[in-house]
Amino acid sequence: METEKRLLFVLAFAILAVVLYQKFFTPPTTVKGKAAKQAVKVEKAPVKPLPGKVKAVESPASREGTRSPSEGVILLKPVGGEARKITFSFPLYRVTLSSRGGVMKSYLLTRYRDDQGRPMELVGGDGYFRYYIPGNRGVSEALDRSVYQVKVAQGPKEKKVTFLLDLPDKGVRVEKVFTFYPDYRFDVVVRASLPGIGGGEGILLGPRIAPKDRKSHYSFSGPLVYNGKKAIEVKLKKENQATYSGFVWTSLQSLYFTASLVPRGPSEVTIWKGATKGEYYLALIARKGHLSFWSFMGPKDYNVLKSYGIGLEENIRFGMFKILAKPALEILDFIYKYVHNYGWAIIILTILIKIVFHPLTVKGYKSMNRMQEIQPYIKRLKETYKDDPQALNREMMALYKKYKVNPMGGCLPMILQIPVFFALYKVLMVAIELRHAPFIFWIVDLSAKDPYYITPILMGITMLIQQKMTPMGDPTQAKMMMLMPIVFTFIFINFPSGLVIYWLVNNIITIFEQYLIKTVYA
Repeated sequence: METEKRLLFVLAFAILAVVLYQKFFTPPTTVKGKAAKQAVKVEKAPVKPLPGKVKAVESPASREGTRSPSEGVILLKPVGGEARKITFSFPLYRVTLSSRGGVMKSYLLTRYRDDQGRPMELVGGDGYFRYYIPGNRGVSEALDRSVYQVKVAQGPKEKKVTFLLDLPDKGVRVEKVFTFYPDYRFDVVVRASLPGIGGGEGILLGPRIAPKDRKSHYSFSGPLVYNGKKAIEVKLKKENQATYSGFVWTSLQSLYFTASLVPRGPSEVTIWKGATKGEYYLALIARKGHLSFWSFMGPKDYNVLKSYGIGLEENIRFGMFKILAKPALEILDFIYKYVHNYGWAIIILTILIKIVFHPLTVKGYKSMNRMQEIQPYIKRLKETYKDDPQALNREMMALYKKYKVNPMGGCLPMILQIPVFFALYKVLMVAIELRHAPFIFWIVDLSAKDPYYITPILMGITMLIQQKMTPMGDPTQAKMMMLMPIVFTFIFINFPSGLVIYWLVNNIITIFEQYLIKTVYA
């Protein structure tokens, strides 16, 4: 049946098509979630639908814009002096702030390393949490270059630093207060008295987080805005900037790390592009009163992010099959607790999935074998009724009924397994648990490619064996399918070794299943 042949061919190339689509097109992903009970008391603005529209209130480069310093009511020159650095250390991270501008200059994760083996640095550019006044570049930069007074207080569980800039003769008073906690979390409060200058108090984040983190074409990196129902990946393809309000949190993220800001009062966030591709600036602005928020800066660890109860786990971009990807990651973590090796955890998870789908696989291969057996009859019917399509369909249906063959029987099991495969594919691509996680011998990082290409080559060989064992009625179609192992080997050659191991083990189990079907179930 021509319909079945076309469907089989489409299914064979489904994975290839999706991989190429994600690589070259990667559309914005909309995800959904629900804000649950919060681990920290957070006063949220009323949740409204995110507008996602450009707000024509300032130039795209507001912070680095072209306005003159004289456009503010006050003229402010930077306050000089010797800058002081303040460093706090916790078991999970070490943070350094500077009294020049009262900004964060460094945030090192002590349990995560970059690819050169050094502690992972999350702060990029000139520092995070610079002062931001919408539309007034001059005063903003003067405040950033000024040296603030410093007051440090350390308690048993938190460490606090207050930066104060006080100019009584101008009526200027700016205060930034940072309070750090052991769990990748800290509070920020910004209060300012700037006579004659409106527009709200704000801070600036950017141009990127974790500059030395890996880049990937297959996962989103950049700004997110989450309102309790959905997360929007802000890509700014046509517009230069976008402003959002009514959100629970906003973040700037890399492949494996995030800086998420959770406002405690009515706020808005304006996002615009930086000078280099992949760079974004994120300005969090208080709509009323002083600016107060808390921030999570750390790894995109699903369990850690989920523990805060406000949807921070949406920082991990699982894609359209997240309903399957999330439980897959939880099962993977559960297995890891017992085997203490994510490579073996992937293999065990693959085996469990194949066991679940084994009855469907058996049914599918039996149906394909029966279809192959009746191919001579189908060919004869096509020759007999080549000028009468209606009679051909009627006779073919009678043939299927006589031999108890379902023409879709061989395709349905594969269709049902496709969402599971892509869910696992996404988990293994973005899960920080696999980052720098060793397996055995030469595979020392399951999130990186196989340095000697051994597993991709083995995967291609097992796929070739699998294709040879798969019944194909059409010789032309069979020849085209034999190209798939070559194509997939080249595609997977630079994929994370954890994903290649999954596919390799899946192929080996499938070969064993096909052998059983031909020798035991036949």
